[in-house]
Amino acid sequence: MKVLISVDMEGISGIVHPAETNPDCYDYQQGRALMTAEANAVIAGVLDAEPAAEVWVADAHGPFRNLLPEDLDRRARLIRGKPRPLGMLGGLDEHTDAVMLIGYHARAGGGPAVLAHTMSDAILDVRVGGRSLGEIGLNAAMAGHLGVPVVLLSGDDTAVPN
Repeated sequence: MKVLISVDMEGISGIVHPAETNPDCYDYQQGRALMTAEANAVIAGVLDAEPAAEVWVADAHGPFRNLLPEDLDRRARLIRGKPRPLGMLGGLDEHTDAVMLIGYHARAGGGPAVLAHTMSDAILDVRVGGRSLGEIGLNAAMAGHLGVPVVLLSGDDTAVPN
């Protein structure tokens, strides 16, 4: 079984300010540590449930160089850096059995949210078939196009409403 874990940063538990997601800011190292810890928790959960799983982790925030490679669970394969096919879902292919979206956030224009946006602050709305989609919807559609289900979504309280 191959599982792809796509990890964004703005919806990681504890991240509440752009300074924690921007490499030029003083809180960025703390944001990277939180992101890596959350990725490790998901990797451990996958491997506890399915010890033989092949786990790929796609760093899906900004420059795709945020997860701390030296601290990431060694049982997973890390995909980082740009450019790469399929962007935030780097590593997704027809052999992938499941996708997990971790640390995702509300879309641009989706209402009040701490770090809402869609790909960049310059994009105000993306519509597919007349429906506004953010990064969650766009990535779920890409996975669905290949017949791969999204089996887990975690993020901020507006990305994953109660």
